[in-house]
Amino acid sequence: MKYFFLNLQLHISLFLLLQFSGAGCLYAQHANDSAWIKPFQKDNNMQLYGGYAGSSFIFQTKKTPRDYLHLLANNSGYTGVNLNYKYLSLFYEFTLPYTSLADRKTGLRSRNLELSQFGSRFGLEASYQHVNGMLFEVRRRRSEPPVTFEDIRYRKYALNLYLFANPKHFSYSAANFYSKLQQRTAGSWLFMVSPEYQQFSFSHANLVGNEMKDSMVYELVKPQPTWVSTIGYVGYAFNLVMDGGHWSINPTLLLGAGGQYPLYDSRFNPKQITLVYSALARMNCGYNGEHFFSYLSASHDYARNHLPAAHLHLQNSDFSVTLGYRFSSLKHKILGVI
Repeated sequence: MKYFFLNLQLHISLFLLLQFSGAGCLYAQHANDSAWIKPFQKDNNMQLYGGYAGSSFIFQTKKTPRDYLHLLANNSGYTGVNLNYKYLSLFYEFTLPYTSLADRKTGLRSRNLELSQFGSRFGLEASYQHVNGMLFEVRRRRSEPPVTFEDIRYRKYALNLYLFANPKHFSYSAANFYSKLQQRTAGSWLFMVSPEYQQFSFSHANLVGNEMKDSMVYELVKPQPTWVSTIGYVGYAFNLVMDGGHWSINPTLLLGAGGQYPLYDSRFNPKQITLVYSALARMNCGYNGEHFFSYLSASHDYARNHLPAAHLHLQNSDFSVTLGYRFSSLKHKILGVI
């Protein structure tokens, strides 16, 4: 129960921060063409969702092939509930028992948090990824238990800023969140800028001292690399709708490149900007009704970063199903506020 309230408090605080930071650019926007995009009369909803999320870290060096040092987060299934009422959004999510790659006793954990605000022309996403410990599967011997590295930590903070080229005829909110009704098939070019902060570290200080480790993995992250990067993306999103928009298929693809700057000690790597590139693909499909909505969602993103002794290929995948119910606002404000 203690962790429930801590997680709930974190989610509420981050969402309110995102609301205030994005309100100025999201509400002063061009209106949609009502012949193409229609809001729902009941603009509040409750969602139940569940799925499976996974992250992999591939270290490529001059002496090792790309697929040799392939580490995994403790990937697992999850489920949660999300309540959206007026300008307030509350959600709670937890890991499904017996779906993790490693035994729960190992203490390996993986957490992903994403909050978003989207209008017709602009959009904003804030995300946080925290991986406590990683797994290494021995190639050609996957029947054996994976090797665990419980002391390695990875953190990532990212902010995605969107611009849509066709806001009158295309709704990103309808395509990805089913919060509006896209009545006719339409697409839009989109542009995104994503500043990021990433870090590898150890949970125990003695791992960065003179203690020798017999694993190449520890040597690769021994400098505890920290870096910032900014990536610019160009992409296209499409809303293929049927039955007046109640059924739809919604693919999105973004390709990006940018620069990375190291924040770690310059003796491990020169202080210079290096090229990074990334790709993101998303696909939704489902039913969008006046009272109920349901959709399947799949996403995959890839990014190539630089560490002092290796290239890092980072991949994240997510598959989920969402069931939602729309409802009207109460006649009287709750606590006189919402």
